[in-house]
Amino acid sequence: MSFGASFLRHPDLFPARHSGEPWGDERVAIHFAGNVYVWDGLSATQAAAVRERFGPPCPPPAETPAAALEIRVFRASVEDFVDDGRIWAFDFDLDYAPDAIRFAGFRFLGRLDWTPRLRAALWTPEDSRLVSHAILENFLRAVVGYHLLEQGGVLLHSAAVADASGAYLFFGPSGAGKSTISRLNHAAGRMVLSDDMNALRLTPEGVVVERLPFAGDFGQKGGGAVGSYPARALCRLHKGPEPVLRPLSPAAAVAALLGCAPFVNQNPYWQDKLIERLQALNARLPVRALTFALDDRFWDLLHRGEIS
Repeated sequence: MSFGASFLRHPDLFPARHSGEPWGDERVAIHFAGNVYVWDGLSATQAAAVRERFGPPCPPPAETPAAALEIRVFRASVEDFVDDGRIWAFDFDLDYAPDAIRFAGFRFLGRLDWTPRLRAALWTPEDSRLVSHAILENFLRAVVGYHLLEQGGVLLHSAAVADASGAYLFFGPSGAGKSTISRLNHAAGRMVLSDDMNALRLTPEGVVVERLPFAGDFGQKGGGAVGSYPARALCRLHKGPEPVLRPLSPAAAVAALLGCAPFVNQNPYWQDKLIERLQALNARLPVRALTFALDDRFWDLLHRGEIS
């Protein structure tokens, strides 16, 4: 099936540039991971929903700071989209070019362009459902993935848990145990930053974990999406009867990280840059394989750093 055909009636009419009729003149900033993402062209209904969804990371309108990245929002006609009875969809189609990416999904179109810096635009027929049906958030996640990579970081599909010493990240494919280990840590009273996605940035002082507003089920219970934490461990998860911590070869570590670096890892024009960043990350904070059981014993193992 060609790009966009499952969502769009006329995929060949996809916008070629960032233009159109905005929904309104509202601007909403979302401040997280050291950046300010500003949604421009929102209706009053959309702006109120964004502020309600993201809460404290959205400063009052009178205090909107300068944008690190602006995402423009335009109207689209509902007749442009396939009506197949769906009322929700998280998946979307992607089309890659050396300097652009096109998105087609449930009731939205999106573009990322590099001219030479990243620019983003979203077209949608949805006013009241822009936020409630995750259209805005799905697109924002992809934008953040590319923006972080540009800035020397990486977006990782992972669980992150913090204590007084810093943050511990746990990642792996679906079923590896991210939700389970988040539940265990939450039950033990530790702060779960996110059981969904986390931002990592390499700094002169070390690797830093920066909390995101899309924090998953357990992360949402931890309050506002603010703050950064020094990363103390980066673990590829496995389930087993006994806790074991073992090293991974650089090749195995980068391959494991690559599989959990969403949005960017499927783009053939960005894979080399992503792999270079993951190699640098593993050099600063070597990935270890953590086998854990359904108890709390793995935590002492991590703190002691005992490698089998």
